[in-house]
Amino acid sequence: MSVILLLYFLILGASCLRINGIDVSSRQNTINWNAVAKTKKFAIIRAGYGKVIDTYWEENYKGAKAAGIKVGAYWYSYAKSVYDAQIEAKSFLKALKGKQLEWPVYYDIEERSIFSLNKQNDIAKRFCDIMQINKYFCGFYSGVAHLASNYNSGVKSKYTIWVAHYGVSKPAYSGDYGVWQTGYGKVTGVNGDCKLDIGLKDFEAIIKNGGYNGFSKGTSTPSNISLI
Repeated sequence: MSVILLLYFLILGASCLRINGIDVSSRQNTINWNAVAKTKKFAIIRAGYGKVIDTYWEENYKGAKAAGIKVGAYWYSYAKSVYDAQIEAKSFLKALKGKQLEWPVYYDIEERSIFSLNKQNDIAKRFCDIMQINKYFCGFYSGVAHLASNYNSGVKSKYTIWVAHYGVSKPAYSGDYGVWQTGYGKVTGVNGDCKLDIGLKDFEAIIKNGGYNGFSKGTSTPSNISLI
């Protein structure tokens, strides 16, 4: 990328970037990451859920990195209390130990029981705060309906957001978000369908410059960003 083009992106903001990615878990079984790398530039991989590390986390992390795909990670929540969120964050930190991730780490809250307890704000805040204290660039995943009705402005403005909205040209969310989950699709190298994502920010530069996710501060060079 030329210096002029990089400055163009930085001045006009995240909306200029549209980077192809996917998110996967053990549900996809073994993935041919070299095949995936021909069309996708990043992957947000499930590291675990509840207190359990995903059985394919290590394999997926190593395979994606070896294929040159930039990696982020997420943890699926079953927490019903702030204490549960602390335990889940500790499990996530264990899974991430010794690894470097160019994209954010996310907390995935989808269980109806969490929303019915009206605890999602406190739970998300505690989890993300723990990850941030440990130098991870953290955010949370949510559909547009939950973002509008269940999360307060303090939580939404503090952490990066991975928003889900399918079958539309743009998410119906007016706030800031860095990744948009657009729906399901088939990707060469992946068994069956997987979820498709569009990245809207140069997270690799943000994370490396900030010294997050296992990187030393200020290690970034201008990213060679591939657009859709």
